[in-house]
Amino acid sequence: MSSENKLAQIKQKIARLNQELATTSQSTQPMPELINTTNILRTNEYLTHVNEKKTEIISSYEEYAKDLEQFLASVLERKLAFLKKTRARLQKKAKKKPRRKRIKKSKKRKPSKKRRR
Repeated sequence: MSSENKLAQIKQKIARLNQELATTSQSTQPMPELINTTNILRTNEYLTHVNEKKTEIISSYEEYAKDLEQFLASVLERKLAFLKKTRARLQKKAKKKPRRKRIKKSKKRKPSKKRRR
């Protein structure tokens, strides 16, 4: 599995957990028709459930951060290798002496004898 797919899956998991947490928090109001102890128990169950979801979210974020660091390290490593190769190639070209074009020497012509009139 590629790093990009894994990161996308973790992001989806985080979004799903946040959605579950948001739907859970809707039923937190105490009910007046119940006894105070029952309301406390309901609140305790709610807080336990919220705590579990937040723990899952934090662990997902940790996993996401670790995978993202690995992905970035591999990308930077490839980029660095590419830059080193490019630099070496450019230095090699710079070390080569430029070839000078040969200039053909023209043949010297013998001065022509002037004709007398």
